[in-house]
Amino acid sequence: MKTIEINHQQKYYRIWEIFPGFCTWFIFVMAIVLSIYASKLFASLIIIYAVYWLLKALIMSIRLIVGYKQYKENISMDWLKKCKNNVKNWEDVYHVVITATYKESFETLKYSLESICKANYPSKKIIFVLATEGRAKEIGRNNAKKLMNIFGSRFFHFAHIEHPANLPNEVVGKGANITYAAKEILKFIDAKKIPHDNVVVTTLDADHRPDRQYFAVLTYKYLLSNNRTHKSYQPLPMFLNNIWDVPIVIRSISLGSSFWHMTEATRPRWLRNFAAHAQPLSGLIETNFWSKLTIVEDGHQYWRSFFTFDGKYSVVPLHIPIYQDAVLSPKGYFSTFSEQYLQFKRWAWGASDIAYVVTSSIKNKQIPFYSKFTKIIRLTEGCLSWSTTSIILFFAGWLPFFVNPNFVHSVTAFNFPLIYSRILAIAMIGMIITLIISTLLLPARPHKSKNISVIIEWIITPFILPFSNIIFSAIPAIHAQTLLAMGKYMDYRVTEKKAVKYETSD
Repeated sequence: MKTIEINHQQKYYRIWEIFPGFCTWFIFVMAIVLSIYASKLFASLIIIYAVYWLLKALIMSIRLIVGYKQYKENISMDWLKKCKNNVKNWEDVYHVVITATYKESFETLKYSLESICKANYPSKKIIFVLATEGRAKEIGRNNAKKLMNIFGSRFFHFAHIEHPANLPNEVVGKGANITYAAKEILKFIDAKKIPHDNVVVTTLDADHRPDRQYFAVLTYKYLLSNNRTHKSYQPLPMFLNNIWDVPIVIRSISLGSSFWHMTEATRPRWLRNFAAHAQPLSGLIETNFWSKLTIVEDGHQYWRSFFTFDGKYSVVPLHIPIYQDAVLSPKGYFSTFSEQYLQFKRWAWGASDIAYVVTSSIKNKQIPFYSKFTKIIRLTEGCLSWSTTSIILFFAGWLPFFVNPNFVHSVTAFNFPLIYSRILAIAMIGMIITLIISTLLLPARPHKSKNISVIIEWIITPFILPFSNIIFSAIPAIHAQTLLAMGKYMDYRVTEKKAVKYETSD
């Protein structure tokens, strides 16, 4: 086993970096060409495509119901009691929590540490690491000092580790920070003679607040997993910390993201790391921790582990949430929308993994071809769907009416609006399911407001959702893929979020 790092000089690597952006723009160009020269064929293809996505949306709605049921069952269990009753030597497990921070406020970090301390798990089995950046020494050291005064005695160990600026062979980003912190805290773990197999490492952002059951369920799942050191453990990312304080558009986007991860957790075969995730220390050592050369270290860690362990690697879903902030800029309303766009653009940079996966698949002869091929197809389809689906479904189908004068007089043109509208009407079933689960999932409003305002929001959501998906999801994905194709590599930036204090898990 050998960890494979990103190598932009590798043969054909640039071709595969260009590939997702090229495919996206090829799809859009072909949509225009077919609308002009083969409008009837194009309209038929759009209907087939819409039916495909209708079936997919209905299946996802079913998965969302299943995922919500699993979530409700898991948060209601006493997982610490299950550990005590069903798992031997659970007390031997230590949890390292690495919280990466750059310029986030003291309040944001304080609320996150409070949630860790409230966990239904002995805090003396938790090693907390505050990973700050040397590029922001003053705020990092001030926050560390205040947090250590409040929480230092609560954990088995509280460590402040400052990542030096401008180290060689690194890009600015979370991956380099948490890798440096993990290697430093490893010295403490070895000094205490704690076996590496007894340590599970969870990485958090500054705004992440684990559910009370998180550490207990992680311990339980870890100890009962086969080949457990070659797995990672993925909780549910739920963007609910400040959900009632953000604009309705951002709220719908944040809920949509939460629902997506809830449905993904119902199919572990395709699950990959996202944001907060856990991995055994021994497995991290084998992969040389996280990549220091990408701005999307979470999803990329899945692929590094997959190839390091020759495909014998998987992700275990934890149907327990780690609550996160929805985007809410302290600079105001319009800055919030700008930050949301930039956050999705950074997430969409995950398309850069296609080049890594393809070239690594070619080099690794130990993994079966079918396994590698299906992974590549799944990854590519996800990236292209992200950048194209919303635009195709809501705009492309009407192109022939505008670019081909002869099309409007055809039988196809007469039937298309009727068929297409019925497909979209059936798709509303999924929207209704989503709204119902939204109502069940959302925390209580922390401030007084009339119920009529909530009802109005749910009524207008179906009308704004298509446009918000295009503006804040599809277009950022196109932007990221185009930059990647042009060789203009993105820099890491922290999304601006305003801390809000209320109990999400209540």
